[in-house]
Amino acid sequence: MALVIPVEICDMIVDHVATIEQDYSFRDFFPYALEPDIRSGLISLRLVSRNFCAAASRHLFKHIKASIGSSGRGRNPLQRFAEISRSKYAAHVCHLETGYGQWGLGQDIQDLAGLLSPCLARLSNLRVLKFGASCESLTRDHEGTAIKAIVNALRYVNLPYLEGLELYFPIAHDFGYFFPNHSTPLRIPMEDLLHGLKYLALHVTAFTKELGQRYLKTPVLPAHAALPNDLHAAHLLRLVELAPNLEALWISSTDVLPFYTIHFSPALHLTSLCLSRVLITFDHFHALIDQCKDSLKHIELSLVQLHSGTWYMVLTQLRQLPHLIDFSINSCGYPATGPNAHLVGLLPARDDPEPLETMNSADYDGLWELRDFVNASRIALGLDPFECTDLRWSM
Repeated sequence: MALVIPVEICDMIVDHVATIEQDYSFRDFFPYALEPDIRSGLISLRLVSRNFCAAASRHLFKHIKASIGSSGRGRNPLQRFAEISRSKYAAHVCHLETGYGQWGLGQDIQDLAGLLSPCLARLSNLRVLKFGASCESLTRDHEGTAIKAIVNALRYVNLPYLEGLELYFPIAHDFGYFFPNHSTPLRIPMEDLLHGLKYLALHVTAFTKELGQRYLKTPVLPAHAALPNDLHAAHLLRLVELAPNLEALWISSTDVLPFYTIHFSPALHLTSLCLSRVLITFDHFHALIDQCKDSLKHIELSLVQLHSGTWYMVLTQLRQLPHLIDFSINSCGYPATGPNAHLVGLLPARDDPEPLETMNSADYDGLWELRDFVNASRIALGLDPFECTDLRWSM
């Protein structure tokens, strides 16, 4: 007679396999995400027995990926997404990644536009939504269709438990579709959706200018060049301004975006902040850090340009954060124009990046002082300190 493992034991084993150790990094920016090795383990457990299948499925279907171009094998990802949304597993889905991955075909765009809203409506427990509306193989018309698909879905599909949103749009102008000139009583106000968010990540993926590009130049499409990212950054920043309850914010861009124009809600108290390719002033950064002083734990800065003040001043300010335990800085410096132009450092070799690109030696003094401060906080919590050779600090 075959041994039947009790349901309770199956649940304990599966829970152990599905447990993600917290490493205090941005890899876990969004909750409910499954690492590839954990996903593989859950898939294997589903084959053991019916009890294991039931227990593992509750975890496996928490996080589903249905991005066009995310895989070259198996069924059409949109077909799989539609099937899951109509199955008993739909209630388990907490984290959804859809839209376009690294590549895609234009003929898929109509399927995506037609399926997105009805499929989302069936995911009654959805917590995190990631959507990609850009890839190199798409035309500007196809990009527009994908963007309108997600905009319409968020306008008309009620997602009462949504707490995390990540959007990859080609240019900053595209975020303006969330704010039409005219609205109707049937549309869900963006304010209502954004008010419930804890995690927000907004990415601009296409260049609109050749000026300011580093190393190899990327061709700029005429349709993108006509709508410069820096001139339309306000659309993207408005989404952030309407999300007063954020705990984690991630802004990234291709062209440098002016970030000092944003007006944060007084209620905002971030625990995680990630900025890539933005232009900011010391005063604005100081105000944000001071506002989130009692909550910030994780900060990641990449290609951030400081328009006024010095990086020494910024890094010294960060030492006022009592809970800061994870800090990363990469290729940050000063803009080529403005009051800090004389501090612009030489562009390092492409394969040998610097944490700071600066002519101000004091900036590096601030970096090492901050590293010692962060390491002291980590040691106090029983965490391993960062080594001098760690890439986030390396010179």
